[in-house]
Amino acid sequence: MSLINIKVIKSLDSLDRLYQRELPSINNSLAQAANYHFQNPGKSFRAQLALCSGLALGLDEHNNLHWAAACELLHNASLIHDDISDASTHRRGQTSINEQFGSDMALCLGDWMIAKAFELAARNSHHGGALVALLAQAMQETCSGQISDITLPQCAELEEWQRIAKGKTAPLLIAPIKGAALAAGLYSNTSGLESLGGLEKLIGFCGLAYQGRNDIDDIIPSSHRSSDLEGRKPNLVISLFSIKDHSKEEFNIWYQSADKNLLAHWQQRIASSDVILQANQSIDYWLLQADQLVLTLPATLQPVARELVTSVKDKTSIRLQGQIA
Repeated sequence: MSLINIKVIKSLDSLDRLYQRELPSINNSLAQAANYHFQNPGKSFRAQLALCSGLALGLDEHNNLHWAAACELLHNASLIHDDISDASTHRRGQTSINEQFGSDMALCLGDWMIAKAFELAARNSHHGGALVALLAQAMQETCSGQISDITLPQCAELEEWQRIAKGKTAPLLIAPIKGAALAAGLYSNTSGLESLGGLEKLIGFCGLAYQGRNDIDDIIPSSHRSSDLEGRKPNLVISLFSIKDHSKEEFNIWYQSADKNLLAHWQQRIASSDVILQANQSIDYWLLQADQLVLTLPATLQPVARELVTSVKDKTSIRLQGQIA
């Protein structure tokens, strides 16, 4: 295990203590829901990206921790709001906030987390304004990706699926690294970060691989009900199946209807078809592309990018349950 990874593990303990200090006070109506949510904070993947980047770039511990917490809180807010939109009853192995406390409480808690994320980012005395702007841009892009996810009137074509998948996942994955680079003085302003085009492409490929694995896991095994197929949501496997010559007309007619009686039938047909192999091959291709982009980045960011790609490979090589969390 590298020295940076050891330091990141120690910093995650500090992150938990920061949450406890910053969460709503006991007499605040949001306190119970906030504490319930952070009983299981998930993998803190975006916080780890920020911490790892900051350590590699020599960012001081105080600002590094605040930036990591800001990125993670913004991601958590998006999850809580997604659960309201999707009417999800569970998140991270426990009842979702909207199911446990109601959608009004979930909406307010998500809003509070967004506000707290901006506050923590703004505490950086030299780059606070630029970091807040970076978070705001990432959230706007994520919202655009999410609304495309839930308003698509028909089965997504492959190009459209890629655009939506990148829009949902990439902005809140790239922000932790970009923000750390900015806060460490690698760039004088946000416009300087535009030179990190290779980083955006790399994270875009990682986002596609993540989402592709999640989409496979939504379909397989066919013994569980596919939420994407039921909700007519963009899914890589479904998109691949919808263009198969032997089934596309019949399947697309059913997909555009409101009928759910044949859901199990179509899920089983998709799960037993060769589109699963195609999806896995696509994931392997995207990870290969991400690998090749590592060496195009500034030398200081290459270790962070390599860790990211390795982490994605580890997580996409086994069956995942749920979204990146």
